[in-house]
Order: sequence, then structure tokens, then C-alpha cells
Amino acid sequence: MKLHRLVVRVLAGAAVASYMSVAAVSAASAGTPATIVIVNSEQMFAQSKVGQSMRSQVQALTKKLREDGDKAQAGLEAEAKKLRAEGDKLERDLQAEAKKLGEQRGLLKEEDFAKKVQAFQKKEADTRKSFEAKGLAFQKKEQDLQRTFQQKGIELQNGTNVARAKVEAAVRPIFTKVMEAHGANIMLEQSYVVAGGVDLDVTAEVVKELDAKLTSVEVKPVAPAAPK
Repeated sequence: MKLHRLVVRVLAGAAVASYMSVAAVSAASAGTPATIVIVNSEQMFAQSKVGQSMRSQVQALTKKLREDGDKAQAGLEAEAKKLRAEGDKLERDLQAEAKKLGEQRGLLKEEDFAKKVQAFQKKEADTRKSFEAKGLAFQKKEQDLQRTFQQKGIELQNGTNVARAKVEAAVRPIFTKVMEAHGANIMLEQSYVVAGGVDLDVTAEVVKELDAKLTSVEVKPVAPAAPK
């Protein structure tokens, strides 16, 4: 699903669906004849100023998050390449030193050779331990970076939800106003209508009212609430 369609659905769905359910239930319980109007929520947010504002902000924030992630990933890959090269060199150096030590077996006293072997084994163990620590530190750095960007994604979604709530609060009374103007007691989402209903579509009126009331809301990342 394309980003702008996703944003539209996220923003529009809850406000329209919840309001329509309440309106339909109220009409049914009152036993009054159904007078229907129809609204296209995707069109409403695609055409309204506030919907366009939110969409452009979310797209810009998502693009920056993606670019930052790509940059961080490139840095990790370069660091991993450097770490692999360092590991390969350490292995070559240790193998060369072990070979050189083996060539001295017949040239040294057994006691002296044993000391050199013991020293080499300690050096090898220390070297491998040090390199292993670097590898573990890199893995932790990679994991921390993944968590950081996952958190940023969550914060962006939270910010979108906060902005959505503001739009929902603004559009609810507009639905009521438009319904009253048409003497309607039920409002349906266009996607629920199988056929017809073109003459019942009030989306343009809703967009006009929404533009007059709310032209933009700020979308900014919001950190999750700390657990109590």
C-alpha cells in the first residue's frame, strides 16, 4: 500500500467509522425512517488542507527516518568490513608466528622452546579474547542501533495518532452539522456502499467545512508513555 493511502486510511477510518456506527444505532433505536448521506473518508483527507498537511509531514518525516537509517547501516557495514579485515590479519600474523616458532624446535633447548610456546599460547589467547570483545561490542552497537530506529518508528506512529485525534475531534461536529443540513440520521462511509448513492455524497461539503475549521496540525514524534 502506498504511503499516502496508508496515511489517509489511518487518519480517516476511526473518526468516520465510529461516528457512523453511533448515528446508525441512534436512528435504529429511535425507530425513525433512515435518511442517509454518504462520505468518502479517503477523498475527504486527500482533498482537505489538514489531510494534505499531515500527509506531507508524515512523508517528510518518514523519508528522513529512512535516510538516517540508510546512513547508519552504511556506517555499520563499513565498520564490519574493517573488523573482518582486522580479524583476517590477526589470523595471518598468528599463523606466521606459529610457523616461525615451529621452525625453532630443533634450534632451541627443550626448556627454552617450551617457554616460547607457552608465551605464544598466552599471546594467542589474549589476542583472540581482545578481538572477540571487539566483535561483541560491534554486535551490541548493531542491536542498539536497530532498537533506536524501531523506537523512532514507534514515536512517529504515536505522533501521527496524536495529530489524528485532533482531526477526529474537529470532524465529528462537522459530520453532525452536515447531517442536520440534509435532514439525515445516518452517515455511511463510501466504501460500505455497493452501488449508487452519488446524489447522497456530502464529501465536498465536509471538506469545505473542515478547511474552514482546521487547515493543519503538527505531526511530530511522541515518545511512548513511561510504564507506571
